Amino acid sequence: MSLNDQLRQLLGDEITEKQLLEKFSFEKVVGSGATAKVYIAYDYQEKREVAIKVFDKAMMIEQRKSIANDGYNSKDTAVQRARRRLKKIICEIDIAKRLDHDNIIKYLGGYETSHRICIVQELVDGTDLLQHILDEDKMGETTAAYVFEQLLRALEYCHSYNVWHRDLKLENVLISSSHQIKLIDFGLSERTEEFLKTVCGTPLYCAPELLFLNSNTRATGVHGGPADIWSAGVLLFALVTGCAPFDDSTFASLRQDVYRNAITYPETMSLGLQEFLRSIFVTDVRVRPSISELLAHPWLVQNVANYKIKMSPTAYVKPPRTVSVISDAETVEESNASCEDDDNGPEDVSYRDMLYDEMLDDELYLDDSPRDVKSPRAYYSPRKPSNQTSSKVQVNNTPLNCFAHLF
Repeated sequence: MSLNDQLRQLLGDEITEKQLLEKFSFEKVVGSGATAKVYIAYDYQEKREVAIKVFDKAMMIEQRKSIANDGYNSKDTAVQRARRRLKKIICEIDIAKRLDHDNIIKYLGGYETSHRICIVQELVDGTDLLQHILDEDKMGETTAAYVFEQLLRALEYCHSYNVWHRDLKLENVLISSSHQIKLIDFGLSERTEEFLKTVCGTPLYCAPELLFLNSNTRATGVHGGPADIWSAGVLLFALVTGCAPFDDSTFASLRQDVYRNAITYPETMSLGLQEFLRSIFVTDVRVRPSISELLAHPWLVQNVANYKIKMSPTAYVKPPRTVSVISDAETVEESNASCEDDDNGPEDVSYRDMLYDEMLDDELYLDDSPRDVKSPRAYYSPRKPSNQTSSKVQVNNTPLNCFAHLF
């Protein structure tokens, strides 16, 4: 089936720009990336505000520079770039239409015009977890456990449909004033029963089996479930400490730090949470816990129960008036589309905002679109804990590392 036929099957007939503007009033931009922007818009027919992720077709042919070799551009043609990005959009729409969960952003519709492709989603009253940390500082363990349990439920639902998110991070989880969360941005996600053979996502959150994916392991691939669980662990660590568990100042230092796997846990962190995180941060995917095992962990169960006791009906908090949706609308695309496609099409590679990706020649690329340096989001990256008196913890107190042969 051609790409156009797949779009028609998902979105229906193409409409004109005039017809699109008769349906929606685009009010303001609340997120932007390499090839997409997210708008708050008003739906005239439903008489409500919505979030619309808009892909500009003209931006799909843009080149990018290599972070490994400045000035080197990818060798693919404009047609190839447009095709692979279009494949990822088709995948994102296909996945969004299939998912229906309280903790996942709801898909409301999609449209294509001659100039753009639009994905309409519910508008969430709240902010993302990164902005929450910037505004409110780090989160207490009781509240963090309640938030994390919801995230695990959303992932469990996705995984039951063989959907692997592949870009879990603070920016891709929205939170309301009552600490209800929504998982967003399935632009990198894959729906497949097969192992994953491409590298994508935010490097800091990438599981070691992806960071160290090479020509030997690429043939067999990696499982998407354990990789999502590792990413969720990095997110939880950052949520409760305001710091990153690994040094991500450069890609090389990140790989080295993940290889060492010696994480500094703040003294203020409970022993229960430390044990919970240690169980996640293991390089051997056979040892890494499943979602059901994490949901049954004493630290999570007890803290979620404590949160529910604390947040009685009398503790209701009025929702905020400010609205923020779908952060990092277009962050990084990955190298292979997983949805149905013609077998003879060019291999899919992607470009997303501020994130690394791996090309066929193993060069790493970084989007070079301009940044708003006045915004904390433009340069914020969690730092490692500065408590020098904290002990260095090796996973399970054993040198369990599957990647020593690479160094």
